[in-house]
Amino acid sequence: MRFSIITLGCKVNAYESQFYAKQLKEAGWEEDNETFDVVLINSCAVTNTAASKSRQMLHKAKRNNPNAYSVLIGCYAQVLSEEEKKAFDVDLIIGAKHKKEIVDILLEHMRSNQKDDLSEDLAEPFAFESMPIDQFESKHRAFLKVQDGCNQFCSYCIIPYARGRERSLSSQEVIAIAKDLEEKGHIEIVLTGIHTGRYYDEKEKLDLAGLLKKLLENTGEQVKYRISSIEITEVSDELINLMKKEPRLLHHLHIPIQSGCDRTLKRMNRPYTVAEFEERLSLLRSKIPDLSISTDVICGFKQESEEEFQETLKTLERLRFSFLHVFPYSIRKGTAAEKMKGDVHGAVVKERVNALLRLSDRLRKIDMERFDTLEVLLESKKGNEMHGYTNQYHPVIIKKDSLHQGRIYTPYTTIKDNVYIVE
Repeated sequence: MRFSIITLGCKVNAYESQFYAKQLKEAGWEEDNETFDVVLINSCAVTNTAASKSRQMLHKAKRNNPNAYSVLIGCYAQVLSEEEKKAFDVDLIIGAKHKKEIVDILLEHMRSNQKDDLSEDLAEPFAFESMPIDQFESKHRAFLKVQDGCNQFCSYCIIPYARGRERSLSSQEVIAIAKDLEEKGHIEIVLTGIHTGRYYDEKEKLDLAGLLKKLLENTGEQVKYRISSIEITEVSDELINLMKKEPRLLHHLHIPIQSGCDRTLKRMNRPYTVAEFEERLSLLRSKIPDLSISTDVICGFKQESEEEFQETLKTLERLRFSFLHVFPYSIRKGTAAEKMKGDVHGAVVKERVNALLRLSDRLRKIDMERFDTLEVLLESKKGNEMHGYTNQYHPVIIKKDSLHQGRIYTPYTTIKDNVYIVE
């Protein structure tokens, strides 16, 4: 049997797709993106645009392989309306549950050749589904999903409805997977989740800082750890102090702010003000001076005036983020924001997005210029060049063909297009 997986959306989706591929290959299936018997669309529902792309990818796959068995899995599959389900030409729908059982589910349903919908109501809490992966293409950087779900209910976001309530992998399982990754040669492990900072092992009473302490104690000195994303309200004093004293915790945090204007943040139902965000950032930088902090920004949210946008621009510049991930706001059916009045014209949103991207370029160059010597994890080779990322998660190209993948320390020659160049 041959399969193809099409992945949309976030790093958690990318992780889960790697798990599906691993499970299918271990069952004797072959991955083939041209001619396949089964296609899995790992869907995203963060915006209506993402949902539309999920539909497009499914239709394209069916056109190219009309006899292929089709599976829609993930966030968009979970939040489909009954009308959308009827309109979809898909054989199987799997929502937020049963992902770990992908091989058994596929074999059972392909034998019966009947269409089915396995998405379930997520109103009640349910257990974390462990999806361990012990080998990654990078060979040296690995991802470890430790948390899923969200309880925050930002007004623009569908994720609490698509992934359910917060839940975490037991610390014992996390440590076992990390040890396995170390044995396979991975020397950087990225802890990831929908709300990584909300990790909590109820049995052991361990939060994220406690989990990191356990990981540091149970893996070798060569293994370093990175946090994929964390909310400012989740950056505890314990976590700050651990990052300060422990060089194996890499000095980059991605902390979404979403807007630099209190009025916009209130409409978004974000759990902080700009002043509170800034105060915590100042503490972080006072304790860890070489820390780089990147962020997410939503542009053109409902009722965002020019005055509010200019306030956001000034705030972002003042807070000196290392770079910005910029997202134009897109209405998502089923969220509180869907019912709000005050859409921002598309042309205005586009102008604001471009302004934020220009700011991001300036901020990244300023942050990169702070460092003389780079700690780099080299991950891939392209021709005579090695590519990787620094401790602070800035991209690097090293123009030497004698190097191998792994961690090195080096001064850089120049910065070009916000990439460190080492010659």
